[in-house]
Amino acid sequence: MSIRLQMALLLIALSTVFLGTTWMMHALVMAPAFAKMELDAAIRNLDRCEEAVDGVAESVSTLAADYGAWDDTCLFLENRNQAYRDSNLSTSFHETTGNDLVAILSTSMDVIVFSCVDPNSRESVSLPELLKQFQASGGIFTSFSSNDDSTEGLLQTTHGLMMVAARPIVTSKREGPIRGTMIMGRFLNRDRITEMCNRTHCQLNLLQLTKTDPPESQTSAPGCENSIVEVDENTLRSSRLLKDAYGAPVALLTLLDFRPIAHQCQFARNAAMICSLIGILLMIPGTGFALRLRIVEPLQTMASHAARVGIEDDLAARLNSDRTDEIGILARSFDHMVAHLAEARRETEESAHRAGMAEIASEVLHNVGNAVNTANCCAEVIGDRLNNSRLSGLEKATSLLSDQASNAVHFFSEDPRGPKLINYLVTVTGTLQKEQAENLSELQRLQETIRHIRDAIASQQSHARKSDFRQRVDLRALLNETLLVNEALQKQCGVSVKINMPELPLLELNRSRVAQVLVNLEKNALLSMQSVPERNHVLTVNVAVLETNLLQIEVQDTGTGFTPEIHERLFGQGFTTRKEGSGLGLHYCVNVIREMGGDIKAYSDGPGTGARFQITIPRAVLETIKSSTANTETPASDVVDTTASSFSSSSSSHNEPVISGRFQEQCA
Repeated sequence: MSIRLQMALLLIALSTVFLGTTWMMHALVMAPAFAKMELDAAIRNLDRCEEAVDGVAESVSTLAADYGAWDDTCLFLENRNQAYRDSNLSTSFHETTGNDLVAILSTSMDVIVFSCVDPNSRESVSLPELLKQFQASGGIFTSFSSNDDSTEGLLQTTHGLMMVAARPIVTSKREGPIRGTMIMGRFLNRDRITEMCNRTHCQLNLLQLTKTDPPESQTSAPGCENSIVEVDENTLRSSRLLKDAYGAPVALLTLLDFRPIAHQCQFARNAAMICSLIGILLMIPGTGFALRLRIVEPLQTMASHAARVGIEDDLAARLNSDRTDEIGILARSFDHMVAHLAEARRETEESAHRAGMAEIASEVLHNVGNAVNTANCCAEVIGDRLNNSRLSGLEKATSLLSDQASNAVHFFSEDPRGPKLINYLVTVTGTLQKEQAENLSELQRLQETIRHIRDAIASQQSHARKSDFRQRVDLRALLNETLLVNEALQKQCGVSVKINMPELPLLELNRSRVAQVLVNLEKNALLSMQSVPERNHVLTVNVAVLETNLLQIEVQDTGTGFTPEIHERLFGQGFTTRKEGSGLGLHYCVNVIREMGGDIKAYSDGPGTGARFQITIPRAVLETIKSSTANTETPASDVVDTTASSFSSSSSSHNEPVISGRFQEQCA
């Protein structure tokens, strides 16, 4: 698919997403916000209307408080004087105060005064059910907790809803005991509801709920219940239950509201969608033209150029763009990159050759250095023995014999030095024979070390040619040779050796490489155990055949071990945990073993628990080894037994064996 078609599809997709996002924004954000605004406005109107009803209750309660906290009212309760009745409780009282009910009760629930008129006809009406509520023992209209206490609320009557308020009758200073109850009330008829509509600017209506039980039996209901219903697209009906003085639903407050907010929401939604559509129709062709001119065509040119460089390998081709924007920077950077790539290719070819030569040289120096340490040790041992030889004493003895040659009979028969000289010659002969045997042994070890150096160099030469030359090898003898190379370090560390291997035929191995790997692993194990001098250390070599031709060799020590973090870097080139280490030994080992098709793994349970290196070499066993052959613990050879016993005796004489500097020069 071309970039031009992709950009066209992208613009169409972005336009669709934009329209969908705009619609979702209105549907999920603006529409709910407008709906909430409309709902909040309806609830505020309900609150205002309820406040208007509460205002009637407050007005009635205030007037009842004024009459209840009056000394003349207290005096009237005591003497029932007619003057108070004529001046304050006449028919003009209802017209003056606007209240339709006034009642005075004594503390014994006796009705002293009860006057109620119809608000429309102004004729007296009797409300026996109301009197029954007032006179109820422990009723809410006659039980006050303090002189300032009050009770107000709606009550249902046979003549409609009435707002009733009750106040205790006390003195003007609100002192003394409560002498009675002053109750006043006001019917909520059509005129008063119309008055509330004018005051609140709302079309409200109060609908009295029908009741079959007396108010005393009504249970208290929880808070106000709102109901908002959409009548049509222009009208919204809001309702709320009003409760009487007992907490039971008594009336339904209903409002009819117009819906300007809904109209604004619909207009905003339509206008936004139309404007978005017009903007998209104008944006698509203009954006497409600009993208084609400024982006698509330059990118197509760059793609063709990159294909030419990549497919034809033409590193001399250049874009030579003169643009100053990002595409121009990209083109110049690409030209710069191709130039650097051409130069880097030339340098890489040269450095790869040098790096290969350097790596082979490093490995040769490392492996030869390990063997040179052993050869140096052998030379020093032979030199020490020659320096401490009893040859000088023998020369003195022969000089004495020469001097006494003419008088030999008298010298050996009469001179007391004669018998001593004979004993000395016998002793020095045995000593020189022992020194000769030891020197021959050291000379053999030196010869083995020199051969190991020769094999290491030959191995590195074959390694450079990536060959896997194999020959028939006696693994037991090979182990003897590798242990002999590390014999001096083994004596210094005071380590005993234990080899577990079955009887094996001659194996097909690259003798020099396997020997160098074993020398490195044994040396690493000895140095690791040297770091923990307070332990009786054992170097264990386990040999087994896992399959008919898969050889496994394990080198296990009781040294420092390693952590999982070190294990991840153990075989990396240059990584070492010792200050004097070079980090080449294990890297060489893993490379050699893997070139032979095998693998090498390291295991440790943590610091201080020792380590175990496991080597597997395929195609090593040509003859089938019977499964009945058990893995028994046997000495490696007479040489290994002699070495192990000598090292054990050496370790008993060294509490803290320390390796000399000549064995620390090369560290795998």
